[in-house]
Amino acid sequence: MKRYDASTGRVSDLPEPIAYPPVVPPPPPMTPPPRPRPAPPPPFGGLLPGRLLSGLGELDSEDLLLLLILWLLYRESGDFELLVIMAAMYLF
Repeated sequence: MKRYDASTGRVSDLPEPIAYPPVVPPPPPMTPPPRPRPAPPPPFGGLLPGRLLSGLGELDSEDLLLLLILWLLYRESGDFELLVIMAAMYLF
């Protein structure tokens, strides 16, 4: 192999590069099989059974908004009377 030096204008011989064997990368590590997906959590954290939630589709959006506000207030305070009011609003 020859090399040209532009500053002097001379050509010099370079030793031939040594051909090394190609490097084989190690095999990738074995990955564990994917875990099965867990079942989705029940709606509202399991506080309301599915039969109660099925009837919510028949309510108007204003009623649903009122029930949501009452439920959030109950969650924050833990007042049992508020839970009774919520049940009465749902039934009537």
